[in-house]
Amino acid sequence: MPLVLVWPDPAQTDAAIQTLLTDITDDVIVAAWDPAGEDGGRTELLTSVRDARDALVARGADPDELTLIGFGLGATAAAGLARYAKRLGIGLGRVLAVAGIWDEPDPFSRDLIEEVPERVELVPDSYLLATTLRRT
Repeated sequence: MPLVLVWPDPAQTDAAIQTLLTDITDDVIVAAWDPAGEDGGRTELLTSVRDARDALVARGADPDELTLIGFGLGATAAAGLARYAKRLGIGLGRVLAVAGIWDEPDPFSRDLIEEVPERVELVPDSYLLATTLRRT
C-alpha cells in the first residue's frame, strides 16, 4: 500500500489540512514542523522522512518510492529536499509542490529556490492536486 508524506504550510489549520488531504487515497503521514525554529524546521522534516521511509520498509515496500507532497511553505521545503536528497542519501518517489511560496528560503539550504528541481511536480493550487495525483 502506497504511503504519502505531507508537509503542510505551518500556518494552515487542522481543518484546512484535512480538506487538502481529501483527494489523497493512499495512507498519509502529516508532519508537524516549525519553520521559525532554530534550524528552520529541517530536523522535524528529516525526522518525518525517516519515519515514513521506516514505515514503508515495515510494509515490505521500497522506501525510495515515498511520495512527498508539500503545501505552501511545505512545498518550498519539499523542493529544497528534492535538490539535496541525493547528497543526504534520501531516495524519493514523487515530489509534488502545491502552491509553493518561493520568496521564502528552503530549510535545507536556507536559500531561495531560484530554479525548482525538474523532478518536482509543480501544482499551482490544491484544486488541481487530484488531477496531478492521477497522473503517473
